[in-house]
Amino acid sequence: MQFGVLGPLEVEIMGREVPLPAGKHRVLLAALLLRANRTVSTDELIEYVWDGAPPAGARGAVQTYMARVRAALQPADVIVTRRTGYLIEVTGASLDLHRFRDLVAQAEATTGRDPTTESALLRQALRLWRGPALANVPSETLRALTALPLGEERLEILERRIEADLSLGRHRQVVAELRALTAEHPLHERFWAQLIMALHGSGRQAEALEAFRTLRQLLHDELGIEPSDDLQLLHRQVLNGEPALPRKPYDSPASRPWTAACQLPLDIGAFVGRAELIAEASYRLVRRDLAAVPILAICGAPGTGKTALAVRVAHRIRHAFPDGQWVVRLRDADGTPRDPPDVLAETLLAAGFDRTRIPDDSAARAARLRAELADRSVLLVLDDAADATQVRPLLPGTAGCAAVITSRTDLRGLAALHDAEVVTLEPLQREESVRLLADLLQDGQADGEDTLAEIAQLCGDLPLALRLAAANLAGRSPAEVSRYVAGLRSSDQLSLLTVTGDPEAALRTAYDRSYLALPPTARRLFRLLALVPSGDFTQDAAAALLAAPVREIEPLLATLTAAHLLRQPDVGGYYHLDFLLRLYAAERLTAEESPTFRAAASRRLVARCSQALATTSGILRATPRLTCPG
Repeated sequence: MQFGVLGPLEVEIMGREVPLPAGKHRVLLAALLLRANRTVSTDELIEYVWDGAPPAGARGAVQTYMARVRAALQPADVIVTRRTGYLIEVTGASLDLHRFRDLVAQAEATTGRDPTTESALLRQALRLWRGPALANVPSETLRALTALPLGEERLEILERRIEADLSLGRHRQVVAELRALTAEHPLHERFWAQLIMALHGSGRQAEALEAFRTLRQLLHDELGIEPSDDLQLLHRQVLNGEPALPRKPYDSPASRPWTAACQLPLDIGAFVGRAELIAEASYRLVRRDLAAVPILAICGAPGTGKTALAVRVAHRIRHAFPDGQWVVRLRDADGTPRDPPDVLAETLLAAGFDRTRIPDDSAARAARLRAELADRSVLLVLDDAADATQVRPLLPGTAGCAAVITSRTDLRGLAALHDAEVVTLEPLQREESVRLLADLLQDGQADGEDTLAEIAQLCGDLPLALRLAAANLAGRSPAEVSRYVAGLRSSDQLSLLTVTGDPEAALRTAYDRSYLALPPTARRLFRLLALVPSGDFTQDAAAALLAAPVREIEPLLATLTAAHLLRQPDVGGYYHLDFLLRLYAAERLTAEESPTFRAAASRRLVARCSQALATTSGILRATPRLTCPG
């Protein structure tokens, strides 16, 4: 069986072409082939088939379409159903994309040593292309995420093949090809540089100079810029009649020696929800028509799955960033924010910069990093940012790169000054939580969907809490599941949302890091909010708890809201403290405040409530009975 994606999607079985007339069937097969031998989630397939706007019953429709694709590929049985999606099993020789990359890898092994073999291997690889990738696959989302990067990959290999030909003295042979390429890609400076060298090497100096003048005018008219320094140096060499060597001097920074490191951590298999957000974020980050660096900032409360989402997006688009995918941790193991100069030094070392040449000054280090990233295509994942100030020095300065940032705090400053797309993660929808638990637990472990729904509710629909609960329930009998759920209903709920022996696998650890990053007065107010029985309150209630004027409470509430430890569903209305955070606040209150202090705060809250009720304006949401612990 042979598959082709480097052009229109094609399938052959024993030399016979297999027709796939339905466009949605081609979308599904193409999506599996582009991630061959790896699971593609059903959510992703839904996104590709309907371009982010699925109808009701989309999951069932995908199952139906997949059954028809399977039937078309018979007698071969290459599509496998997984818990979270599907995968297609293919050997390297049966997919043209794999053969293409294998030939390129063989050519790379000869670079600088055997240009004849390098050129021959690259020509063989390029002959596998039959047109634009996925030309007959009707999915804008899939093409944006994969076909466009594949097209750029082909152009890069074409450049390298022409370089090898120039190094062999084949100047005359490539002139016509380069004239066609510069006409097709008029703003692609590398092809122009190769055309100028080919003309110059063919003894056609006047035409080489005219090619430079044409490019210069084109760049001026279209972009208002001058040709790169390397091209201008090449122009001077032609004027002076000096030999212009391939690979030099027209090398851009992106063509200097470079290690394209992929530092992305392992993606998780069971990933539920966020499909529309993933699609929009992926599309924005891979766009090449933006003059700026696309930036995605993912914010949210502890446990909402910020890093998991960032890793999922990064894995999906990593092939669009061939110069590397870097992960930069912005906090130490204990949760302390790292100093920007230290992070900059680490990042420069990752870029291959000589340790002895790293500048002492932080601003100089940031400038050096921007210079190293210029004209490259690197994806940066900046994880767990303390604030926008910590992030700004790490941002690339030129288009081609992209950044994904996660933070427990509000990063709207990046939206204001850097056009960042800032998204705030909420807990999962209940049906998504149930589906995640079902994916993580073995069949029969939980007694029906009602039990899963109750676990989801007790976990606050937080992805982290759901995963911790599932980890604790793995391999348990239904009776043990029932006992665990009963424990979750108790006041010791947070102790059950942890994995014994792994302090990182604990919801309380996630809460600790957000809490300990607060200023002392904001911490005290957060602790005292555990005394609010319903979790809903006004500024007046918070002021009563802290025995402070409202004008002093406003900035503290703003700090807690920016840290995503509080929510304010309606601007100017009530604030809300989620019940798991309320349990955590109660633990901190008991551990850090005396019984006398707690009792006094409770009395102040009751007095303020009574006063408000007497004047018919509540400061807490209506509850059947007001209890004030402490």
